[in-house]
Amino acid sequence: MEDALFEIAPTIDVVAKKRYPEMKRVGERVKAFIFDEQALIYFLSTQGKIKLPDGVRIVMVVSGNEKKPWGNTPDHRGELADFIYHNIRCAQSHEAEIDYRYIDLGRQFGICRQTFENDGEPPRPGVFVISNATVLSLILAVICATENKRIRLPGDIILYNKIKLDSKELPGNKTYLVNMLEGLFCGGST
Repeated sequence: MEDALFEIAPTIDVVAKKRYPEMKRVGERVKAFIFDEQALIYFLSTQGKIKLPDGVRIVMVVSGNEKKPWGNTPDHRGELADFIYHNIRCAQSHEAEIDYRYIDLGRQFGICRQTFENDGEPPRPGVFVISNATVLSLILAVICATENKRIRLPGDIILYNKIKLDSKELPGNKTYLVNMLEGLFCGGST
């Protein structure tokens, strides 16, 4: 999973640079892209249990110290975009490793402090969950970004042995992806 995160981190910046050419700072672009895609990220990460309306800002607090500025320490607060930027993208660029004191990586589903039964113990205090589904949602967010409507995938993508994402429909088509995920998690047709 760590390798996948390290591969997707610069790719997010490439797409964000296309979406926000006026933003010169990497952090600003990456955070804006993740904020744009957070509804998709939460929906897939939580098996359809959390469906955010567009534009909602979720502030994650790990400890009671809400006044501490954001950073990759156990007592921080911020949005999902802040967390992913600082603890994944910057970790990849600067330290070349993820700090597992603050990240729980490898669960099937879950995000932030949200976990699911039968998927391990509750996360330790000060640790955020980045599940396999979260990593997958970041990859799919990049593929279905409108900026990537001209990319070609080598084949269809099969999710959880239950749905097939058509390689010709998926690139640049977030509506298609969301409809397929709703069918998977909410019982609609796929």
